[in-house]
Amino acid sequence: MQTLQGYFLRETLRPLLLAILVLGALALLTQSLTALDLVVNDRASLAAYLKITLLALPQLLSIILPFAVFIAVAYAVSRLHTDNEVMVAFAGGMTRWAVIDPVVRIACLAALVNLAIGVWAQPYAYKAMRKAIYDVRSNLAAALIRPGAFSTPALNLTFFARDVKNGVLDDVMIYDGRNAQKPVTYFARSGTFIDTGSNPALLLSNATRQNVTPEGELEVLQFSRTSVPLRGVIEPQGALFYKPSDRFLGELFHPDPANFWDQQHAGALRAEGHFRLSLPLYDIAFALLALAALLGGEYSRMGYARRVLAAGVLALLVRLAGFAAAAQAADQPAWNAVQYGLPLGVAALSLWLILHPRRPGRAMQAAVTAS
Repeated sequence: MQTLQGYFLRETLRPLLLAILVLGALALLTQSLTALDLVVNDRASLAAYLKITLLALPQLLSIILPFAVFIAVAYAVSRLHTDNEVMVAFAGGMTRWAVIDPVVRIACLAALVNLAIGVWAQPYAYKAMRKAIYDVRSNLAAALIRPGAFSTPALNLTFFARDVKNGVLDDVMIYDGRNAQKPVTYFARSGTFIDTGSNPALLLSNATRQNVTPEGELEVLQFSRTSVPLRGVIEPQGALFYKPSDRFLGELFHPDPANFWDQQHAGALRAEGHFRLSLPLYDIAFALLALAALLGGEYSRMGYARRVLAAGVLALLVRLAGFAAAAQAADQPAWNAVQYGLPLGVAALSLWLILHPRRPGRAMQAAVTAS
């Protein structure tokens, strides 16, 4: 029996790994398209873009893992049904629990992986991702300047720099006509963007400012240092802020008492913590749901496609209900119990259908005898 269980284990594990790879690749592709605006709007480098995309992978994996488990179990057990191996196992005296034990073990392993992601991997990766996005959007030089080309980030404002190295602009020219009554042109040996949080500006060194006076004369002023205000051209980034999805469980369940935002959104933080702790339960629930679709009813020579499809739709609806419960729990803490109750209820009902089928074994015995 142990040899047969090991065979069932291997036959389930292989499609699980394949499902994770396929679903993970699709999720990563979707995330890469979402992050594309960093390249288009904020001119992020390719390295920064790839880093931000890959750092989103842990959370994507935690979401797709229950569905990967469902797909793998449905495929593996359906194939074992087709080859009559499940029927032979029952006819040979294996109990239903002995047959599903390898699948349950794989589901529990997936749940542990999901728990590790929620407790450590996701917040660690998301903090790093949030910092990388903040750095990209704080890189004012990359946002405004293309070396060797004229750029117009705002109406009547034109920049030119011969080169940009480590945020320092060389040989700068700026035409600032935002004040239509007094347009100004700057020339400078070098420039550096500064951001004080509310007043971003370009600090020029060895600069010359030229403008035409009301009398029509050219006025030229020289400065060792001067600045060009950019408020309204660039939105100030402010302080780096970590969202609930970026935080570790300790930060979610014990909000900082000195942080006003944390105290105002303590319910949302705790809801996120319960969301992550309840997520591993879906791995077990969806594995049992797939087993219930294939083992919880009568034997069918016509296959189990309809049952599996119905179970898949139910899994999707349950998962969407879980997201809705997490959203409601932000304002109504009682919904946190629903976050755990949904997967536990599906798991309990599925397990009951598996262990107490309507016709336990008779149709299968007949099929084995006929074969």
